[in-house]
Amino acid sequence: MAIYSREDRVYWSETDAAQIAHFTSFLRYCEKTEEEFVISVVGRRSFPPEILFPRVHVEIDYYAPLRVHDRYRVDIDDIKVGRKSITWHYTIHNLDLGMISAKCTIVTVAFDPKKWESVEVPEDLRRLLEERVKKN
Repeated sequence: MAIYSREDRVYWSETDAAQIAHFTSFLRYCEKTEEEFVISVVGRRSFPPEILFPRVHVEIDYYAPLRVHDRYRVDIDDIKVGRKSITWHYTIHNLDLGMISAKCTIVTVAFDPKKWESVEVPEDLRRLLEERVKKN
């Protein structure tokens, strides 16, 4: 069961000349889902504002295309909170084909821009994320 899901459709601006979603669009689909999830969990648009969470690693396995105007759903399947990182696991479903389109893993690192170094994930954020994962 997904921790969080978001549905949308593929737009022309997200596709290549063959009208298939460009591979980078899958990353944006995951980021939009993450953003809406964060708003639902922490009640604001970002994690603690003094801490940034840049992406440091991305993996995507593609299984079926998303074509222009296809409806899709992005599921956050799992979240692993490490000492200084958060690993997000996603599945993107092509709802029109009834197939999995891609599986994605994105790793973010807690980063303090004033110190210019990685820091520990804030305890209150860790607790909120772990509680949400346990509910599912």
